[in-house]
Amino acid sequence: MGAIADGTYHPVVIIVFTAVSRRRRPILIVALLFAVVLGVLGESSDRGTWLPVFAAWAGLTVVLLTLSVVAVSRFRPAALIMRGRAFAAWPNPARVLIASLFLIQGGFLVADGVHDIAAGEELWGFSAAMVAVCACALMVHWRLVWGWYGVQLRADGVHDRQALGSLFIPWDAFVPGYPAVASGSQKVAFHYQHPELVRRRGLRTGDQPATAGSVDATFLARAITEYVSRPEYRSAIGTEAELRRLTAVAG
Repeated sequence: MGAIADGTYHPVVIIVFTAVSRRRRPILIVALLFAVVLGVLGESSDRGTWLPVFAAWAGLTVVLLTLSVVAVSRFRPAALIMRGRAFAAWPNPARVLIASLFLIQGGFLVADGVHDIAAGEELWGFSAAMVAVCACALMVHWRLVWGWYGVQLRADGVHDRQALGSLFIPWDAFVPGYPAVASGSQKVAFHYQHPELVRRRGLRTGDQPATAGSVDATFLARAITEYVSRPEYRSAIGTEAELRRLTAVAG
């Protein structure tokens, strides 16, 4: 399960991670249900119940951890998809898997903390604080997966939406020669000729690199460069024919 030498990916990898991206919300809901069930059953004093629950918890932990490591380190295909009248990357499958892992782990911690509070344990205050911290962490992961974040290419420019803010760069704001370059394997740095045209919302700065997400950063930088240097193709963004052309040119 890894990248092939020529930069393509094993079909199983593509199928698994594409399915995770497509079904990120149902997967998150299923992970939450598993977390609740395992957490409740894990508090059972019945050894016949506890052992299967622990085995299920350990198995899910290993699978989710392994898949998330592969997704983070290896899965960055040179491809975009259509999203409305824009081109975008699939939501990062690693983020979905990590959030599911946190839900499974947090289910046990929250259930144990609630049990201690209900039983009036001596350190119930510590348990309450732990439950609150876990709940906050799980809500953050939930938000990161539920929304659609990342860079989108539109006819009017580049929109980079992240959890803490967004950035919109009209095509005319970029430096014509080198508008975007890969900054590492997962970041894209933007260069502006007219920074006054850039619009920011939230906690975003002008020199903050964009996160490429699940798309190859070099491919994304080439795609942006293509539209800066070839404005005649911008109006076709969001069509299947243009996506095929862009993939052939920037890939």
